Amino acid sequence: MSAFCWVRSVDMSHLRAAEYREGVDARELAEYTPADASRFLGISQATINHWLYGRKNKYSEFRPLISPADPTAKLLSFFNLVELHVLAATRYKHKVKFDAIRIALDTVQERYPSDHPLISQDFHTNGKDLFLKTVNENENLSTVGQTNLKQVMDMFLVHIDRDKHKLAERIYPVIKGQANDRVISIRHGIASGQPVVGPRAVPVFIVYGRAQAGELPRSIARDFGMSEAHVRRAIEYVEKRPIKKRAKAA
Repeated sequence: MSAFCWVRSVDMSHLRAAEYREGVDARELAEYTPADASRFLGISQATINHWLYGRKNKYSEFRPLISPADPTAKLLSFFNLVELHVLAATRYKHKVKFDAIRIALDTVQERYPSDHPLISQDFHTNGKDLFLKTVNENENLSTVGQTNLKQVMDMFLVHIDRDKHKLAERIYPVIKGQANDRVISIRHGIASGQPVVGPRAVPVFIVYGRAQAGELPRSIARDFGMSEAHVRRAIEYVEKRPIKKRAKAA
């Protein structure tokens, strides 16, 4: 895998054309493509497109689960990225169906109105249980399955840091096999919103690019003032991300 795959995939002409809204929280502004979200969060782009654009066939039509920050340019905000991170919990082990997620999200939105119901404080404290209950009713999960889904949802929510206003400000992408990992993070305003490694917030793709060029972990670690373990974690993170051709919107 080439390190160049990890340079931000945003088409700069799209980014320049993205809508700028004065006085709006910068975390609401467009800065990611669906391809970025796919790589950063480890979710297939086909799934992300399904969540962003809904599904339509001759028998039925289902509305999107998430509203992109800039639907015209098809760009996402940091808050959109966090929403996708939360939704990823429903696919982590159980592969919950789109229909069940849609019904559960509508139920939560009705009880706890919000522009971003999945990442609101209400969802974190109360709405999650309602969401899981509704998913269970529509998916007919077994008792064991329901319990496991709750544990997975809790794990994904714990991987979100919030600011003093209880708004999401950092996510730690969940990596299979390293469920409690908090070495890799994504934070708005740090390294242009790209994944970074360790407390020095070194962009992951830079570490990976140097490793791909043949540098040893100890040399990379010395230059960036981090541990060799963090260098290896950055490399593993990149290598576990999906790299696929862009899928058409569902």
